[in-house]
Amino acid sequence: MTQLSDEQESLRASIKKGAVIWGVVLGVIVAALAYWLLGSQGSMIRQGGAALAGLLVAGGMYRKSMSSGAAGAKCAKCNAAFSVSRTDQAEVLVKSEARESRKELENGDTEITTWVEEIFDCDDTYTCSKCTDVSHKTYQSSRKRDEKVAIKTAGKKGADAGKANNRDKAKQSKGNSQRKG
Repeated sequence: MTQLSDEQESLRASIKKGAVIWGVVLGVIVAALAYWLLGSQGSMIRQGGAALAGLLVAGGMYRKSMSSGAAGAKCAKCNAAFSVSRTDQAEVLVKSEARESRKELENGDTEITTWVEEIFDCDDTYTCSKCTDVSHKTYQSSRKRDEKVAIKTAGKKGADAGKANNRDKAKQSKGNSQRKG
């Protein structure tokens, strides 16, 4: 490999760090799963199988993540490795809209969630550190803000509701009998 500049070396180290993290995380998950699946085997087979599965998956994930990151950081114009990095990001608000969702709860109440959804047009600028070639990536992004949750009660239910209705009827009949007399 040719001599990399400090900026390229920094980008390469960042990509490598991400690849190592993803490899370790996925390797540990697979090793734990393999250890659990080999539960009926002997201790040595169980531990060896889990370690082997974890190492194979971690190595594969590291290679895939590293090659993907390296390909994304390679300049299409001058072919320099680890030279393309994001230098600017611009966002323009396209639309802001109030949203609401309702969910019926088991007790008959309604959970009302409100928020503001914002849609942005995004433009990322990528620059090569060797040939200073500039490329752009445009996409849309959406975000939630000011999310609030409120509970709307359905009123009295069950035995208490029946008692209230009976009391109201008793008051009405009592009032009617006093008027007659």
